[in-house]
Amino acid sequence: MKKETLYSIIALLFITSGAIGLVYEIVWFKYLSLFLGNTTYAQSIVLASFMVGLAIGATLWGNRADYVEKPLIIYAILEILIGVYCLLYPFFFEFLKSTFINVVLSLDLPSDGTSVLALKLITSVITLLPPTILMGGTLPVLVRHISERIEESGKNIAILYFLNSFGAVVGSFLGGFFFVRILGLDPTIYLAATLNITIGIVALLLTKIKTEHHEIVEEAVEGKSPKQFSRKEITIAFVVAGISGLCSMMYEVGWVRLLIPVLGSSTYSFSIMLVTFISGITIGSWLVSKRIDTLKNMFGFLAICQFGVVVSLLATLPLYGYLPYAFWHTSHILTRSGTTYPLFLAIQLLFTVAIMIVPTIFLGMSLPVASRIAANNLSFLGKSVGNIFSVNTLGTVVGSLGAGLMFIPLIGIRHTIELALVLNLLLGIVVLMSDTLYATMKKYLSLGFITLAVVGYFIISPDWSHVITLSGVFRNINDNSPPPQSYDEFLRRSIPPEILYYKEGTTASVAVVVSQSQAYWKQKVLLINGKADASSKGDMPTQVLLAQFPSMLHPKPESALVIGLGSGATVGSILSHPVKHLDCVEISPEVVEAEQFFREVNHHPLEDPRTTLFVEDALAFLNLTKHNYDIIVSEPSNPWIAGIGNLYTIEFFELCKQHLRQDGMMVQWFHLYEMDDETLRLVFNTFQTVFPNVTVWQSFSTDVILIGSVEPIKPNFQAMKKKFELSRVNSDLANISITNLPALLSLQIVSKYSVAEYTGYCDVNTEKLPYLEYWAPRSFFINAGVNEFSRFDERGSLLHSNVLLKSYIAQHGLSDSERLDIAKLHTLSNRGSMAMGYAFLRDYVDEHPEDVTALELLADAADQLGRKEESFSIAASILAKNPDDPGANEKYGWLYFLNQKPVTSSFTKNRLVISEQALLKSISLVNDTVDRYRSKLGDIYFGMGDYQKAMENYRKVLQIRQQYPSDPALRMDLLLFHLAKAAHLLGKDDVALGYIIQSFSLNPNNQEMKELGYNIFMKAAQKNKSKAK
Repeated sequence: MKKETLYSIIALLFITSGAIGLVYEIVWFKYLSLFLGNTTYAQSIVLASFMVGLAIGATLWGNRADYVEKPLIIYAILEILIGVYCLLYPFFFEFLKSTFINVVLSLDLPSDGTSVLALKLITSVITLLPPTILMGGTLPVLVRHISERIEESGKNIAILYFLNSFGAVVGSFLGGFFFVRILGLDPTIYLAATLNITIGIVALLLTKIKTEHHEIVEEAVEGKSPKQFSRKEITIAFVVAGISGLCSMMYEVGWVRLLIPVLGSSTYSFSIMLVTFISGITIGSWLVSKRIDTLKNMFGFLAICQFGVVVSLLATLPLYGYLPYAFWHTSHILTRSGTTYPLFLAIQLLFTVAIMIVPTIFLGMSLPVASRIAANNLSFLGKSVGNIFSVNTLGTVVGSLGAGLMFIPLIGIRHTIELALVLNLLLGIVVLMSDTLYATMKKYLSLGFITLAVVGYFIISPDWSHVITLSGVFRNINDNSPPPQSYDEFLRRSIPPEILYYKEGTTASVAVVVSQSQAYWKQKVLLINGKADASSKGDMPTQVLLAQFPSMLHPKPESALVIGLGSGATVGSILSHPVKHLDCVEISPEVVEAEQFFREVNHHPLEDPRTTLFVEDALAFLNLTKHNYDIIVSEPSNPWIAGIGNLYTIEFFELCKQHLRQDGMMVQWFHLYEMDDETLRLVFNTFQTVFPNVTVWQSFSTDVILIGSVEPIKPNFQAMKKKFELSRVNSDLANISITNLPALLSLQIVSKYSVAEYTGYCDVNTEKLPYLEYWAPRSFFINAGVNEFSRFDERGSLLHSNVLLKSYIAQHGLSDSERLDIAKLHTLSNRGSMAMGYAFLRDYVDEHPEDVTALELLADAADQLGRKEESFSIAASILAKNPDDPGANEKYGWLYFLNQKPVTSSFTKNRLVISEQALLKSISLVNDTVDRYRSKLGDIYFGMGDYQKAMENYRKVLQIRQQYPSDPALRMDLLLFHLAKAAHLLGKDDVALGYIIQSFSLNPNNQEMKELGYNIFMKAAQKNKSKAK
C-alpha cells in the first residue's frame, strides 16, 4: 500500500475518533448530571475530570510512543479499550450511581456540603479518568507514528490537530442535534463504542500492511538542517500552550454566558456555541498546517497569533452591546413555523460565528506552532507533543474553572473576557521580545501600536454587560412585536430604569428590577439570564396557588419540599399553614440573595425557623436526602432551558414519589404560553404515568398546576373551610381575589379522566430519551399555542364533570355570595374562565335582577365574550333602573357607542349623539370630578371625528387629575397619546410632539406612539426640504 493511501485511511479514522470523542463528552455530561446535578460546581468537576484525563493520557502515551517500533499498534489498542469501556459504561454508571448514593446516605452527609462535593469529584474521576486517559494519548501517538523526520513534525501535528478538531465539530453537531434526540443516551454510547472498536481493529489491520520503509533519521534534507530551538524558547512554547489554553476557555465561558440572554439557553443554542468554538480552532489548525513547514520565524508567528486574538477582540468587543438589537431585527424576518426553525438556528449560528470565529482561528494556530517548537528531537517527539498538549489541556481546565467559579463572580463577564485579552497581550509581548529574528525597532513599534489600541479600548469602550444580560431579547422576538427602530430605542425598551440587584454569578446572571411594562402598574421582577422567573404582582396568583392548592387538599400537611425559591412567595405561602418543617432547594445562590427584595409579598420565609434552605440541584438533592414529605412542589424554569428537562422525566417523578408519604401530593407547575399540544401531552402523560390520580388547576390564563397522588384525593371540605379561616391563608388568597373555598375549587380545569383522554397514547419523557429538552425549544420558537386542551375543560361540561367543585355543590350548595365571588374571580383579566364567570353571573342575575353590581359584571363579561348586543341590552336595563346613576350612564353611553360606531355613516342620522348625552349626564351628576367620564367622552368625540372636542375633553381630564383622585386603570401615557393623535389630526404637530415626548417618558414601549412621532418628524423634514428648494 502506498504511504499516502495509508495516511488517508489513518486521517479518516482520526476524524471519526474526534467525532466520537465529542459525542462521549456530551453523553457523559448528561449521564453524570442525572445524579451529580447541574450546579456549576458539579459541571466544573465533570469538566475538570474529563480534561485532566486527556492531559494525563497525552503525557503518558506520548512518552510511551517513543519506545515502540509501531506506535500505530498503541493507537489501535487505545481505540479498542475506549470502545470496550464505553460499551460497559451504562452498566458501570448504574453501579456507580447507586454506590455514590448509598455512601452519602449511610454517612448522613448534607447534599450541598463540601464532603458530598468531594465525593462527586471522586465519582467523576473514577468514571471519566480511564477513558479520557486513553483518549488523550491518540494524537501524540499518531504524530509519532507518521513523523519520519523532525522537520515533518510541525505539519503532522497541525494536520492531526485539524483532523481531530474537524471530527469534534462533526461530533458536537451530530451529538447535540441528532443522536441523543433520536436514539437516546444508551444507544448513542453503544454506537460510539462500536465505532471505536471498529477504528481500533482497522488500525491493527493497517499495522500488518507493508508500505515503503523509511529509516528514522535526522539527517539534513536538501542541504538544510532542521531548525533547533533553545531550552528557553521551548519553555516559552510550553507557557504559550498553557496560557493559550487558559485564555481560550475563559473566552468560551464568557461568550456562552453573554450569548445565553440573546440566543436563549436551549440545548440547541449550547450545541451551536460549541460547534462554532471548535470550528474556529479547526480552521486555525488547518491554515497553519499549510504554512508551518515554510515558516522562517516560528516565534514571530506565535506572537502574531497572540496579537491576532487581541486585535480581533478589540475590533468586536465594543460591538457586543449591539448583539441583542441586531439579533432581534434579524430574527424578526422569520415567520414562526417548523420549516423556519432550522433557519432560526442558522441565524444563531451566524451570530456566534461573528463573535467567536476570528479569535478562535488565531487560538487554533497557536498550539501546533508551539508544539513544533517544543518538538526538537525525533527520538522524543511523542513525549514532547504529549507534554505540550497536556500543558495546553491543563490550561483549559484552569481557564474553565477560573472563569466560571472565580473570575465571573468576582469581576463579571465583560472583565473576565478582558482579563483573558490582557493575558494574550502579555503572552504576545513575551514571545515577541524573546524572538531573535525580529528587528528591535519593529518590535517596539508593534508593541506600541497594539498596547495603545488596548489602552484606547479600555478608555472609550462602553459598558455592554447590562445591555446583554438584562435584555432577554430571545423572549421579545417571540411576541411578534416589531423590533425597535433604533439602538437608542432598544436601550430604552430593554434596560429597566431601576435595577435593585444585579450579579453575574457562578450559575447565572441574576437581577431584580422594577418593571415599567405598564405605566400604572409597576412591579419587581426577578430576571435570570434576562428571563423573568418571578414577580411581586403578575406572577403572584401562580406563586401563591402552588402552595395553597395542595395545602388545602391535603388533610394535614406537616412537611413540604419546594423546588425553586424564586421570589420566595410559594415557600412563604406554604408556611401560612401549620407545617412543622419545609425544605427549599434552589440551584442558584444569586437567587437566594435576590429573595430579600420580595419580602413585602413572601412573608420572610428564609427567616422562619421551620425552613431549611439547600443550594443544590433538585435531582441531586432528592437522590441524597432521607426526608419524606406530605407535599412536594416543583416550580422550575421553562423546559426549553437546557437541563431543566431532567425535572420533567419519569425518573424524576418516581424519585419524588419515593419521598412522598402515603397520602402525599406532588405539585408541578407548567406553562401554556410558548407551547403546543404535542409537548403539553408529553408532560401530562409523563406525570400521570407516575401519579395516576392527577388533576389540573388554573392559576393564570397561561399557567397550569398539576396535582398528583398515588391514592385518590378525598377532600374534606369542612376541614378546608377551617384552613381558609387562618388569617395568613385568608390574606394570601384574598390578595389574589380568592375569597372563599368554592372560588378556589372553581379553578380546577380537569380530573384524571380528562387528562387521560387528552394525552391518549403519547410518548413519555425519560432521562435516557429526553424528548422534552429537544421538543420544548422548537415549541417555544413556533409558539403555535395550546389549542386542544381547552376542549377538555370539565367546567364547561353539562354531564361529564368530575371536578371537586361539583362534589362541593352536591354536599354544601352555594350561597349567593359564593356564586358572585366565583363570577368575579373568573371575569378578572387573565384569570379563570370567562365563560364560567358569565354562566355564574347569568344564573345569579336571573334570581337577583335588581343587583346592579352583578348586572354590570354581566355586561362586561358579555362584552368580552363578543356578545355585544346582550351587553348593551343589560347596560340599558341598568340605566332604566338607575337613571341618575353616573356609572350606569357611562356604561350605557360607552356600549352604545361601541355597538353603533361600526354601522354609522356620515350620510345618515348621527346616532352617536346618544352616547354623548349619556356621558355628559354622568359628568354633570358628579360635578365633573371623575377623570374616567371625561376620558370616555373624549374617546367618543374622537370616534365621531370631532378632534377639537376630543382634545378639549382630554385636557379637561388632566385638570381633573390635578384636583381629584384619579382612576388607576386610566393610563396617563395613553391619555397623552390620545391628546397627541387629536392634535396631529388637527394639524398641530408641534403640540402633538410635546404630548408624544411626555407619553414616551411614561411608557417607551408604545409602538403606535413611536410610529406617530416618526411620521411627524419625517413630515417636518420633508417640509423643510421643500422650503430649502
